[in-house]
Amino acid sequence: MSQSNAGQDRLDYIETADITEVHAAIAREHAEPSADVTPIPTWLSIVCAVALCWAGAYIGVFNGGFSPKVYNEYDSSPAAFFPLPGGSITGGGAATAELTQVALGEKTYKEVCQACHQPTGLGLAGQFPPLAGSEFVDGSEYNEKRIVAIVLKGLKGPIIVKGAAFNNQMPTQEQQLNPQKIAAVLTYVKQAWGNKGGEITEAQVAAAKKEFASRSDQWTIDEIKQIALDAKLEGAVAPAAPGATQVKADATPAGAAKPATPVGAFDMSASIAAGKGIYMTTCFACHQATGMGVPGAFPPLVGSPFVHEDDRRVVAIVLKGIVGTITVDGKVYATGMPNPMLTFPQLKDDKNVADVLNFVRNNFGNKNERPVTPDFVAKVRAEFAGRDAQWTEAELLKFPPTK
Repeated sequence: MSQSNAGQDRLDYIETADITEVHAAIAREHAEPSADVTPIPTWLSIVCAVALCWAGAYIGVFNGGFSPKVYNEYDSSPAAFFPLPGGSITGGGAATAELTQVALGEKTYKEVCQACHQPTGLGLAGQFPPLAGSEFVDGSEYNEKRIVAIVLKGLKGPIIVKGAAFNNQMPTQEQQLNPQKIAAVLTYVKQAWGNKGGEITEAQVAAAKKEFASRSDQWTIDEIKQIALDAKLEGAVAPAAPGATQVKADATPAGAAKPATPVGAFDMSASIAAGKGIYMTTCFACHQATGMGVPGAFPPLVGSPFVHEDDRRVVAIVLKGIVGTITVDGKVYATGMPNPMLTFPQLKDDKNVADVLNFVRNNFGNKNERPVTPDFVAKVRAEFAGRDAQWTEAELLKFPPTK
C-alpha cells in the first residue's frame, strides 16, 4: 500500500514515496557539462611554452647536423653553451685550443679508440690489432699519409700486425672527428706506450681529406700499400729544437728551385682511385662488387689470365668486347661482353680505360704492378681502329705478347 504524499518535503501533487526518493537522488546530481570552452589555467600554459622553447633550443644546439654518424652531441655545440664537466667542450673552438695536441689526442683516443684498441694500446687478440710497437704507427712500413688515410676512411681486413692476423673492420672516422682531432689522436698514438713517432698536423689531415674526398668505402691493406711509402702530405713539420720556429718539411731554402716532378711520371694510386668510380658505373652490374662475376653468365676478374697475362689483350677486350663463350678457370661463360665503346661512352676516353683496368688489376685480391697508361691505351686503340667486331675467345687466345 502506498504511503501518503504529505509533509513539507513533498511535492504539491499526489506522488508515492518511492518516486519522490528517486527525484531527490536526481536533484543531488551535478549539473550536466556545458558546451562552453574552459580555458587551460595560465600557469600550465606558461609551463608548456617554456618546455617547447627549451626543446627547440636543445635540438638547435645539439642536432649534430642530424647525422647518424655523430655520436657525441657536444660536437655540434657552440662553445658558450652547455660545457662539459671540467669546462672543456670536445667540439673544438677556444676550449679545445686550450689543450695541448697530445692532451687533446689522449682525450679523443679515450672517447673513440679505446674501446677497441684498449687503454694499453695492445688491442684484443684476434679482434683488434695493437697500436703499441705496431708497424702501422712507427713509420717502418706505414708513413703519415697511409695512417691518416686509414683513420679518415677506415680499414677492412684481413691484415697482419706484428705477425698476428686480424680480420675485423675499422669504421671511417672523418664524419665523427674533425681534422684537428684526427691529427691530435694520431700524434698521441705515435708517442704513447713507448712509440717514438713524430707529430701529425691538422694541415696534413686536411690535405689527405681533400685528396681522398671522392673515396666512399674503407681501404683494404693492398690499397693502402699502393700509397707510396715516401709520399708526403702538405703541412708536415720538420723536427725543430726547443724554442725554434717550425717550418714545413717540404720547404726549400730561399731562392732555391723546388724539385720538378719527373716528366711522364704515372701516378698509379690516383689512377686506381679514379678507376673505382668508373668500374661502379660500367663493370659492376656484370662482374659484381667482389669481381667474382655471375656463375655461368659473367666471368670473374679475380686471378683471370685475361686480366693479367697480356696488357695489350686486356685493353683490346675493353675496347671491342667479346662474343660467344669464354672459359675462365675451367668454367664456361656464355653471355659474352658487348662492345663497351657503344654501351659506355666514358670508355671512349683513354684515361678512363686505363684507370678502370688499373683498378681491376689491383683489387679483389689482384695485384699487378704493371700500370696501364693512357698512352698505351691510345696505341692499342689506334692499332685496332679499323675493327668493328667483338673478339672471339679463339682470337684472344692467339694474341701475341705485348710489343
